[in-house]
Amino acid sequence: MLTKELNERVCVTGGGTPAGEMMRRYWQPVGLSRDLTAAGKPKQITIMGEDLVLFRDDRGRPGLVGLHCSHRLTSLAYGRVEDGGIRCPFHGWLYDVEGHCLEQPAEPEGSTFKDRIKHPAYPCEELGGLVFAYMGPPESKPLLPNYECLVREDGTRQTSYYTINSNYLQNVEGAVDAVHFPFLHTDNWSVKKKVLFAAPKPTLDLKETDYGIWQRINHINPMRGNQSDHHAHFFMPAGFMRIEERREQVLKYQSWYVPIDDTHTVRFQVGFAPFVNGARYQWPKDEPFTPPGPENDYFRDYENVDTICGIPGWSAPGTAVKGFLCQDNMVNESQGPIADRRRELLGSLDTVITAMRRVMLTAITDVEQGRDPKHVIRDAAANHLVRVAGDDPPEMA
Repeated sequence: MLTKELNERVCVTGGGTPAGEMMRRYWQPVGLSRDLTAAGKPKQITIMGEDLVLFRDDRGRPGLVGLHCSHRLTSLAYGRVEDGGIRCPFHGWLYDVEGHCLEQPAEPEGSTFKDRIKHPAYPCEELGGLVFAYMGPPESKPLLPNYECLVREDGTRQTSYYTINSNYLQNVEGAVDAVHFPFLHTDNWSVKKKVLFAAPKPTLDLKETDYGIWQRINHINPMRGNQSDHHAHFFMPAGFMRIEERREQVLKYQSWYVPIDDTHTVRFQVGFAPFVNGARYQWPKDEPFTPPGPENDYFRDYENVDTICGIPGWSAPGTAVKGFLCQDNMVNESQGPIADRRRELLGSLDTVITAMRRVMLTAITDVEQGRDPKHVIRDAAANHLVRVAGDDPPEMA
């Protein structure tokens, strides 16, 4: 459990808050590269409580700037991307991706007013199909980690995102808590539970690492009736890596849980599949889907779907994504907008949850005391290929 004060300390991420200042010391994904076209329509987003506009200028550079024009606070999401920046629709002020005001068409000739304007703007970089932004102090900007899922070229890659109506922390915890997998996600539950209950109890190995926490869970796979290892690694500040093996094919999924505000989250994910004997893995086609939520009961069909919750595990009606997403959203969102961790009763296999919270709270204290938090990378040599995976626990550097 956490006290009310500690829960707020790690859950609340607005500017100036302890967790907010810690989260801003890392590069955060804010969009998909394919969704931004040069000089295309700008996109309004909110990240950690800040209202922003994301765009790609006519030179192809991604930009993330404050939503409201510095002149009269009109929304730049209704502006036009042109002439090296984004132009406000009200009086034509033009801002570049660094927040410089390039033009103020109505001001007198020779005016230097525009040169004294510094509009809020955050540096952006693109890697592996994601657009990342750094929203912390400029003097503390680290390197964007070259995660293998983002930089490897010996395979195929898929990028995606979706929004969740609850605090970021309970969603990271839900991902890292891999013990839930054979319970929440098992189809044909009325039969498979007999295999699961008769099997040895799951065991868990974990180790703190330079990036966060390495974890391996050994449990019965009720789908196949055999013991299997499941890796569910946590990486700072709020990320998750899992590895799925399908015979010879290995799929690696890396996810970032980014706060929209304190009660909403966006999860960005990159899937990477290495070539197998030169063959390319074909990812499922991206299709629109209806987001699961209480308004559609997370596609629950209690009378006809044989899972504990009655939510289908493989294909939910009206959605093009796996039903796993519906099940995950249900268990995380139903804890409330921000889970009240004073009321929880943790069990013996929840050690990864307490370890993860301890790592995050330590990082918050590190930032408050002027130190770099865990997994802030500044050495280019150490950033050549950053791995968050492995069968054996890595040693702390």
